[in-house]
Amino acid sequence: MRYSLKIALSSLLGALATVISISFHGIPYPIAPFLKIDFSEIIDLLALYIGGWWVGITVATIHFLGLMVNTEYLIGPPMKYVAVLSMYAGIYICTKVIRVPANPRYNIKLYLATIISSSIVRAVIMILVNIVVLLFIAPEFYVFFEKQLSALTGVEPSVIDVFLYIGYIIGSYNVIQTIVALIPVYILLDIIRKHIHTENLL
Repeated sequence: MRYSLKIALSSLLGALATVISISFHGIPYPIAPFLKIDFSEIIDLLALYIGGWWVGITVATIHFLGLMVNTEYLIGPPMKYVAVLSMYAGIYICTKVIRVPANPRYNIKLYLATIISSSIVRAVIMILVNIVVLLFIAPEFYVFFEKQLSALTGVEPSVIDVFLYIGYIIGSYNVIQTIVALIPVYILLDIIRKHIHTENLL
């Protein structure tokens, strides 16, 4: 793919991802409503598969910057950025370490390997990042989870119990978000292949 085309594609998809995030705030995760199932990540992943790593990271960065200038809650955009990059890392591990092709052409086993790898990597990274955020940046969310767990169990939870509970919620959310983002990408890629010639999809 030509450099000029990569720049144009990055600008277009980055803007589209930002518009989707801003105009559609996502579906609240029932256990923790401030976590949202965000369909804009479909665009981030589509950029990676269409344009490669350079375009994917550029689109994710534009998406992040677009959210930063359009929100008063400055924790959200960096967390989104780390989450998307961690999905990329999971895909990279699957393609380079496990030797699964990045674009496996609808082989369900290879798709599952990509989904599992990116889900696990994203969940682990985001659990660790959220623990740091809860400890040092936004302790009010720790209090939220502590009260929620106390209401569920009827007893005052220990710090370890709260963090285990947080790990479960953050981990399950990120696994679901990864699946929601990845499955439509494969469908869109098949449509794109039928109508547009691409030099290589990842």
